[in-house]
Amino acid sequence: MDQGGEGNLIEKGRISSRQLAMLLFTLVVSTIDVYLPAVVAGVAGRDAWIAIFLAVFYALIIWWVAIALASRFPRQTVIQYSKQVLGPILGGFVGLLLILFFIFVGGTIARILGDIMATAFMPRTPLVVFAAAVVVVAFYAAFCGLEVIARVNEILLPLGVAAIIFVGAACLPQVDFSNFLPVLEKGLGRVNWASIILVSILAEIVIVLMLYPYLSDQPRVGVSGLWVILGLGLAMLIGVLAIGLFSAEVTAAMNFPALEMVRSIRLGPLMTHLDVVIVAVWVGGIFIKLALLYYVTALGLAQWLGLNSYRSLLAPVGIWMVALALSAYHSLNDVFVVEARVFPGDALFHTLFIPLFLLAVARFRGSGAES
Repeated sequence: MDQGGEGNLIEKGRISSRQLAMLLFTLVVSTIDVYLPAVVAGVAGRDAWIAIFLAVFYALIIWWVAIALASRFPRQTVIQYSKQVLGPILGGFVGLLLILFFIFVGGTIARILGDIMATAFMPRTPLVVFAAAVVVVAFYAAFCGLEVIARVNEILLPLGVAAIIFVGAACLPQVDFSNFLPVLEKGLGRVNWASIILVSILAEIVIVLMLYPYLSDQPRVGVSGLWVILGLGLAMLIGVLAIGLFSAEVTAAMNFPALEMVRSIRLGPLMTHLDVVIVAVWVGGIFIKLALLYYVTALGLAQWLGLNSYRSLLAPVGIWMVALALSAYHSLNDVFVVEARVFPGDALFHTLFIPLFLLAVARFRGSGAES
């Protein structure tokens, strides 16, 4: 039986399952706690914390599908084996859909960063400055390769985790847990929809389908991803403490609840301007996320086109990302509307339906190695 094929990996670097787990954690947590609590509070209200548990459960299903698929083709990315499973035409189309999904998410992340900086700190600076600046830095990271991105993340992620824990611990004494009562006030249906909104961001972990061939210890990645998802659940629970601080109605009206949580911290007259410090950490996380999306987009496009190097595609991909960041949304409110109404379906189509379809067809046809 075919063992997955050698394929054209292009990238020669390797990372460990621990480094991948750290990348996946940064990929999701860098944005899910910044503005998602406002979107979820507007849908589920006081029951946003219940939506987190459902989202974690759904994310575990998506992770199982992704690993079951990736392990059948251990030496190929999803762009390569989709053609093997579905044929060159349909498989090529599926691969292109995934590439477009990654670049759309990258453009959205560049826009969110620009909106954070413009709304909170420098409202007179054009968005194009922030979007172009972060894409240029991500360009350099992607040019250096996967190993460099993973090593930089090993330095930055502990700072991000420390910031999350600090914000949660500092805000906890001020939290009014009565703001989370009564339970299921708006019914289970709205809670479930809020969980789908959350899992549409958690589902970005399917980027493992592009990174699996570059793992030095592939058998350990399944368990590593499990711990990542559980850790992300805890991080999201810290994020919804905003509801306990401000109430569900006020949180839903905020642009960036996490930033307001930081500004509510009172640690004495000498501990001021903590929001600047925390945002600096968040920007580092967003940079890693954008660099990783930038990298897999260029890598996937190079494999889709049959090129021997992805670096020649970095410039056009970067221009495309900046253009998307500036043109896809008219305002920050548009980002929230898309996240609440449009993106969940689009994300689940790309991160659950497509991998599940590929897995089913691969098993039916006997393609790839048995997991």
